[in-house]
Amino acid sequence: MSDLFLRGRGANIGVRAPTFVLRLCGAALALGVYALAEALGVWQVIGVPTWIVQLTALSVGILLAPTRYGGLLWLGIGSLGFLTTVVAYTPIVRPLAYAFLRADADPRTGVPIDAVIVLSGDITADGRLTGQALDRLLTAFAEARERHIGTLELSVVEQRRGRGAVNSEADQRALATLLAPELTLHFVYAVHSTRDEAVAFAALARTHHWQRVLLVTSPLHSRRACNAFETVGLMVTCRPAKSRDYALSALDTRGNRMLAFQDVLYESAAAVLYRVRGWTS
Repeated sequence: MSDLFLRGRGANIGVRAPTFVLRLCGAALALGVYALAEALGVWQVIGVPTWIVQLTALSVGILLAPTRYGGLLWLGIGSLGFLTTVVAYTPIVRPLAYAFLRADADPRTGVPIDAVIVLSGDITADGRLTGQALDRLLTAFAEARERHIGTLELSVVEQRRGRGAVNSEADQRALATLLAPELTLHFVYAVHSTRDEAVAFAALARTHHWQRVLLVTSPLHSRRACNAFETVGLMVTCRPAKSRDYALSALDTRGNRMLAFQDVLYESAAAVLYRVRGWTS
């Protein structure tokens, strides 16, 4: 209990701190590690509820601080702090982001586009589309209208809320009625991942004898999503949605770079998972 976690390595600041002070400092450092990891999008990838991660971080900090391994807390916060600085204040994230972007040119000859498919995303507690899900739908409206395709194919997201459940269908229908009333909507249900959507839409394509579809999804989701659809046998023209979360063409602010890196980290992990499971090629 001689110094703040660096004892046994030749460091001695001449302060004999009580154990409870060390534990409090350990908890503070652990929460700092949690906050930096959250800013980078680590917990989004892992998918563990926030309260569990916070409680685990506090426990680890409290337990490690008085031991010989307390210095690992400084190592963790220093490493994540350095990575956050690099991501936020250098252009490194831009080439990383573009590696996940896929924007296909329209086929000049051969098989025409039979349908426009738009993938879903997160919803609020009352079933309204948020962020990227709304970007995708608005872009799909424009693409269907430009191509004179009278139907739009959508997937419905459902979330459990207490004893009941909410889904995105009502809001999708309301937005279509308001912004694109000329379109006829077709839905697929019970989908929980891009893989589920690919399988469900492939079945719909066989029913309607579609050969090629235009797939609309978020920019950094486009490469994995279109590959997943091609893996189940669909011919795909990939169209990234117009993003309102951040400007991918610029990434000129700290906030934009951090948001883009969160998507890069998530897509990196998802790409590995999909490749291992054989859901992409």
